[in-house]
Amino acid sequence: MSLAWLLPVMLWAAISPKYSEGYTFDPTVSSTEDKEFALSPYKDSTFVFVRGQEVFVTKIDTAGELDNPQKCADFDLIKVSGTVAFDKKRNRLYYSQYNDDYKAEYLYESICDIDGKWQPGKRMRIKGTVKSRTGVSFVQSAGWNYRLPYIEGFYNPTMNKDCSRVYFSSTMEGGLGGRDLYYVEIEDEEQRIWSYPVNVKELNSSADDDWAVLEGDSILYFSSSRDGQMSVFSATAATDSTWNNAVKFDNPYNEAGENYNMLVWDSVPMLISNRGGNDDIYLFHPVPAEPEPEPTYEEKKRRFYWVFFLFDFDRDILDEAFFKDLHRLATEMRNFPDCRFEISGYTDSRGSEAYNDKLSQRRAETIKQLLVEKENYDPSVLEAVGYGERRLQVPNAQTEEEHAQNRRVEVRIILDENQDIEQYDETTEEGKAAKAEDEAIDARNEAKKQEYESYLDDFNNKNKRK
Repeated sequence: MSLAWLLPVMLWAAISPKYSEGYTFDPTVSSTEDKEFALSPYKDSTFVFVRGQEVFVTKIDTAGELDNPQKCADFDLIKVSGTVAFDKKRNRLYYSQYNDDYKAEYLYESICDIDGKWQPGKRMRIKGTVKSRTGVSFVQSAGWNYRLPYIEGFYNPTMNKDCSRVYFSSTMEGGLGGRDLYYVEIEDEEQRIWSYPVNVKELNSSADDDWAVLEGDSILYFSSSRDGQMSVFSATAATDSTWNNAVKFDNPYNEAGENYNMLVWDSVPMLISNRGGNDDIYLFHPVPAEPEPEPTYEEKKRRFYWVFFLFDFDRDILDEAFFKDLHRLATEMRNFPDCRFEISGYTDSRGSEAYNDKLSQRRAETIKQLLVEKENYDPSVLEAVGYGERRLQVPNAQTEEEHAQNRRVEVRIILDENQDIEQYDETTEEGKAAKAEDEAIDARNEAKKQEYESYLDDFNNKNKRK
């Protein structure tokens, strides 16, 4: 996948660069048939969105997915029709809602009760949003009064980092066309009066510009239909109140359909898209790894390996607690009905070489005898061999745990003379696969070592072994 679409945002360090390859951009796993929209930052490191007619709250889990979205009871008493702006400084909520009396959308300001529920809000008192007595638009008039009808069409508020400014979109007169992006700032805390709206002219166009969401105060994401259909854009801050030229996101963000309401949360980008036929939240998902090819029968024979670390010092008795491992071994062996097996016994480095040869042979014979007696295995295909201390897994062992790793029995398939289970060509795919399989075997053996160490602890009431 090309990095071109990611380079601008990588420079701003808002979106994780890991999404540059190995991911697809798809609906969330929790998507339903209901329309989803209005992604909005919320409190306590969560964000909210609207699904159908209800507000849901969630966060991003460790896998980069929505973490079990739940209906948010905070919004039971109000009805929102777009994004919301949570004012953490004043514990207030700003939202857009359709006004039945005036048949238009307006911005409202809500406070919450002691149970944390947002109360039905009052219209935000924004200077100039009721037409002035001069009859000209608010951007031309220094006064403001109460001539009806109200200036209408306010949508999708969002808040800056220090909670001093609310951005929103509006169709109010004086804009560049369609919906434009504006912002207002609080001027009178006591009277809750907001400043005259300021048109963000450097980002607006003659089409619809909407769905602003801020990343701190340094990046503003928004959506625009200036290229024919709604697409997501971003801009970096030039000054405290102006923005650099907008940059349109490339694929996969604007790959098809209408794409809007971009939100980046914990470096995870998401947006609303109808490219699949329904308005859903889209985000990145890892491309499933291609399944490893099934090894051939000959490869399985070459890789077959089993090990027991189950013998106490100077003993050839297998503890009954580990007979289940013996049964699993026999089950695997039966997958190779045409093969013969070598059962190799080993000791640690203590004791004479001659004694250890005999002890290792007894250990191999123990496993062979158990396979025959308990698993009804044909003794003619089992060859028990004792190697004594000649193939130590832990040379120069010092601790009892290290010595224990040398006291073992291994089971392998006896291969033809020209086969060598230890050799593989790492320059070929087959060789790489063989190496990976051997590493997996090593990991399994390490797990068995851990199991044996636990076994040793059960015998800590015994005398210290020689």
